[in-house]
Amino acid sequence: MNHSHKRTGRDLVVLLVAVALLGLVGVFVGDSYFLHVLILCFVWVIVVAAWDLVMGYAGILSFAQLALFAIGSYASAMMSINHGVAPVLAIPAAAVLTGLAGALIAWPSMRLRGEYIALFTFALHLSLPTLLEQGRDLGTGGARGLIGVPPLELGGFVLRSNDKTGWYFLMLGVAALVVYVVYFTIIGGRWGKAFVALRDSEPFARSLGINMRRSQVLIFSVSALVTGLGGAFYAQYVGVITPRVLGNEFFLMVLIMLSVGGIGKYPGAIMGVFIITIGNELMRDLGQFRLLLLGVLVVAVMLWLPNGIADLRANLLRLVGRKRSVSAARD
Repeated sequence: MNHSHKRTGRDLVVLLVAVALLGLVGVFVGDSYFLHVLILCFVWVIVVAAWDLVMGYAGILSFAQLALFAIGSYASAMMSINHGVAPVLAIPAAAVLTGLAGALIAWPSMRLRGEYIALFTFALHLSLPTLLEQGRDLGTGGARGLIGVPPLELGGFVLRSNDKTGWYFLMLGVAALVVYVVYFTIIGGRWGKAFVALRDSEPFARSLGINMRRSQVLIFSVSALVTGLGGAFYAQYVGVITPRVLGNEFFLMVLIMLSVGGIGKYPGAIMGVFIITIGNELMRDLGQFRLLLLGVLVVAVMLWLPNGIADLRANLLRLVGRKRSVSAARD
């Protein structure tokens, strides 16, 4: 077994242990607010993992993630409210529709490079709130948004917004599955190696017979589908969806999660979600100073940990290894 397989096995064990511990939290902690914060963590884990797939491992500088999240949220809510589709069907359907939207966005944008892709996708993000506000006739609810999304029914159980325990275990399971699929199945598989090769050296990837544009459209579409799934679950959980989800605060929060955690450095991005989401809630009473402190945190991390808190993990492992080597030399 080579070092890469050992690392993958170790990371998988860590993931399973983390899921088990979080499961125990859901069993023994009955505080609704605390469970609500962790449910939001699980939702953002889905979004950040999908964004890390595109930006961290495929090297595509996309800022369309929150727009795709909104598309998934609105698609699920519109199907449930306007067309009477059962939420259990609306959620996967919204994810597929978001994946198709991602393909439509990726096809023209992948003709561009670097910062031009960022500008193209960010322009989409900026234009979508206006489209949603002006789309009342299409069923978006206009500036007011969509209120009263029907509760999710699973196997005879009705999950309403106030059923924190039920939603907690559902979103824990979905988030764990997404992390496994994104980081262990996709990135750890043949396609993941192709995406990393394209990110690191396009000429080398082409020499291996990798079709650059087709691979980029594929990875963007998969990321969009996963993000749409997170958006659909979010709409069903909160029961309300408005254009505010595309506001600057949401966008910056998710970007900070990814940046602080470590772009393309598993499990840094996932850890970043929990640190920023929980930290943001703890500082909620500070008002505008909360954003200032988050900004200071980002600057500090960028200065001392350029690859995010993933660097902290690597530094600790290096320090432990150095101490062991010194100890072995003395013996």
